[in-house]
Order: sequence, then C-alpha cells, then structure tokens
Amino acid sequence: MIVPGVALSLAGPAFAQPGQAASPAPACAAMDTSLPAGFAEWNGKAGLATATSAEHPPHAALALGKGYDVSLLNTPKVFFPVQPEKPSGRLAHAGLFEFTVGTGGASTVALSKPAWIDVLKDGKYLEPASFGHGPECTSTRKMVVFHMKPGKHAPQVSGNAAPALKLMVTKKP
Repeated sequence: MIVPGVALSLAGPAFAQPGQAASPAPACAAMDTSLPAGFAEWNGKAGLATATSAEHPPHAALALGKGYDVSLLNTPKVFFPVQPEKPSGRLAHAGLFEFTVGTGGASTVALSKPAWIDVLKDGKYLEPASFGHGPECTSTRKMVVFHMKPGKHAPQVSGNAAPALKLMVTKKP
C-alpha cells in the first residue's frame, strides 16, 4: 500500500532514530536570508484562519507564491473531507485550506513546523514527488513537491503542536 502522507513524517535532529546521534543545528548569523527560488514571499505577514470543514474552504483560500501565518484549530473541531493519512490526537491542531492551480506542473508545499500535510485533488490524496527539509538557516521545516493538475486542491494540515504555523504553496521553478 502506498502511503502518500508518509513523505511528510520526516524527523529532524530532535527525533533521531535510537542509537543515532542527533546532528547539531547549524549556527546561523541570520534566518531566511537565503530562501530558495520562488520563496521571496515566505515571510509575508498575511494571516489566514483555517476552514472548519470542506464546505468552507473558500474562506481559507491560499494564493500561490504567498506566505501565510495560518491559524489552526484543535483537531476535533476540524471536519476533514478525507481522514488524514496520519491522524493526530485531540490536543494537536489542524486545518483545511484551498488553492487553485492554473497550469499543471510541480508545486511545493512548505511548512514552518513538523506538522503532517496531505494535499487532496477531487477528494483523493496526491502522491508526493519528493520531500525534504528546507535549506539550513531558513524557517522552512518541510518542503514537499507534488505534481498537480489544473484546478482546486485542498491541503489538510494535521498533527501540529501549536495553533499556528507558516504555510506556502508555490510553483516549483
């Protein structure tokens, strides 16, 4: 069975496998000074609250290439159209969003926290094409690339410890 969300369960140094030493964090003179191409608006200050159900995603619409500080809700208050690949507990935070892709191709979904992210198209999970952490000395914690067709897509964030995080979707250069 293919588990699309598995791509997003990447663990950082604080979650090293048993018996492995966690690698030290790099000493950074400044954060986010060398963001990848297409991430110029990562630190945008646009605020956006999650939708509570699939009936309300237009209220949580993301623009491609724009960084958002998103507000999440406790998981039991979010009614996912499709159960997330990695369920989260009652104390975790979650959210539903929506964005539209005009022309198909690869797009990157980036998060500032180690939350779980699934992207749905027509009610089905998209398979991640690649995934990883953001570059050192940036606040991008996860970067996941999906091949997307034109139309509406629904990112589902789950398993976040805090009620907020940064979120951005951008076309891959």
